[in-house]
Amino acid sequence: MTTERLIPQLLDKPLSLREQVSVSLRAAITTGEMQQGITYSIPNLAEKFGVSATPVREAILDLVKEGLLVALPNKGFRIVDTSEEVLRKITEIRLLIEIPTTIRIAELITQDKIDEFRELALYIQSLAERADFVPFIENDRKFHHQILELSGNEPLVEYADQLRSQTRIHGLPFLIGTGRLESSSREHLTLLDAMEKKNFKEVGEVVAHHINYTIDALNAKHKRQLSEQVR
Repeated sequence: MTTERLIPQLLDKPLSLREQVSVSLRAAITTGEMQQGITYSIPNLAEKFGVSATPVREAILDLVKEGLLVALPNKGFRIVDTSEEVLRKITEIRLLIEIPTTIRIAELITQDKIDEFRELALYIQSLAERADFVPFIENDRKFHHQILELSGNEPLVEYADQLRSQTRIHGLPFLIGTGRLESSSREHLTLLDAMEKKNFKEVGEVVAHHINYTIDALNAKHKRQLSEQVR
C-alpha cells in the first residue's frame, strides 16, 4: 500500500515529513488504494509510516482543507463521499473557471515558461508510461497548479486546486483502469503546443476534454451498472 512508505523527494526540493505524508496519502486516495466509507486512524497510519502522529495529523489537516478528507472527532477520518450530482456540478464549475483563465494565461505566457512546463510535462508522461503513480499524481498536481498560478489570482488557484482534488478521486482510477493515463498525460503537451501557437480555441478544447474525464468516469460507471443489470 502506498501509505506504507514515504517519498523522500518528488519535486525540486526536499519534502518535510508533513509533505511526504501528504503526498503519499493523496496518492493512496486518488488511486483508490484508500477506500471511501472506511474510518482511518492517525496512530495506525503513523505506525505504517514509521513517524510520530504529528506529521500525519498535520498532513490530514492539509487534505481536509483540500476537500479530500473529513475529520471524525475521536475516531479518525474518512475520504469525502461526494455524490454524482455534486461531482457533475463541480465539473461544471471547473469548466467555467479553468477554460477562460487558461485562455487568458495563453495570451500572456512567455516561451521560456512554455519550455519549462514542457520539460515537466515530458517527465509526467514518462511517469504515466511507467505507471509510477505516486510521483505522477504529485507532479501532475504541480503542473496544473503552476499553470493557473500565472493568472496571479491566488483565491482562484486555491479554489481550483480544491475542486480538482475532489474530482480526481473518481477521474484518476477511471484513467488507470481504462488505460487512458498515458493519453491524458499527453494532453499536457497538446495544451502547451496550443499555447505556443496562440491557438486559443484549441486551448479551451484541451482544457475542457481534460476536465471532463470525471464525467467520462461517471458515465462509464453507469454503463457498467446497466450491463450488470441486463445479465
